[in-house]
Amino acid sequence: MTRLLLLVSALLLAPLAPLRAQFSITVNGRTTTIPAAEFAALPHQDVSAFDAHEKQEHTYSGVPAQALLEKAGVVFGEALRGKGLRQVVIARTRDHYAIVYALAEFDPAFNPRTILVVDRQDGQPLPEHQAPYRLLIPGDKRPARWARMLTGFEVKSVE
Repeated sequence: MTRLLLLVSALLLAPLAPLRAQFSITVNGRTTTIPAAEFAALPHQDVSAFDAHEKQEHTYSGVPAQALLEKAGVVFGEALRGKGLRQVVIARTRDHYAIVYALAEFDPAFNPRTILVVDRQDGQPLPEHQAPYRLLIPGDKRPARWARMLTGFEVKSVE
């Protein structure tokens, strides 16, 4: 009976698993993790964007990527200069996809758009094929850099 109860509980909670996913940011070998509950409590912004894959408009809600990177110790603004401009952000996904961005793309001093790490679509948790998080880059003409199934960032310097 206990096993059956555990199995039923696991099946019922399975759709909620993406909501409990943590977001990780690795900078110079040091990893900062943001548990799902903490992520959900961070200030969110909403943005409407057209999903070219689904061929429809959605309203997404998420946290500015810059704020997440700052929590891991990444510097922006006047401090981002010289060798700091050699830094890249690698978006990592649960299906082992990786996309590289210049760190300056996340800084409002260099780029007027706000890049978001979203956890909600149309007021609901992201669909399973996009969860646990999705990177949304308003203004990109193609959504090829909108990483779905996002699990975290890795920040590295290139020589």
